[in-house]
Amino acid sequence: MKTARRFGSLPHVRYRPEVTDCPHCGERSRQDDCLAFVEALGQLRPQVHKLLIWDNAPPHHPKRVQAAAEAAQITIAFLPFRAPELMPCEDLWRLTKRVVAANRAYAAVQEQAERAVAWLAALTPFDRLLKSGLFGAKFQWLST
Repeated sequence: MKTARRFGSLPHVRYRPEVTDCPHCGERSRQDDCLAFVEALGQLRPQVHKLLIWDNAPPHHPKRVQAAAEAAQITIAFLPFRAPELMPCEDLWRLTKRVVAANRAYAAVQEQAERAVAWLAALTPFDRLLKSGLFGAKFQWLST
């Protein structure tokens, strides 16, 4: 049985493989991950409208993902094609790699992942926004 994994920005939401795995191949699709993420995000403070910034990866575009976002009052803003510099989490991931992974060897990938999650969890919500660059000039176009 697969172990539960955490979604990046929703650490308390766990993927349950027994619910959504493909019955034919036993694997979960990336569309299923996106759908589960949107549904979980919609359950957090459901009265608050949310803005989700996504790149143009194919799993982000299926009608079922879009319908779930609309039902959960989530507006999805798609970034321009090949513009990773506009993705707020990229700056945060870059810093996480520098702090957790640079010039270090781990016995297992799981240990490295746990340390990265622990470092991110230790940041205050304000620090996460600050370190992701959301207070910088390149994100002044965001109204939220």
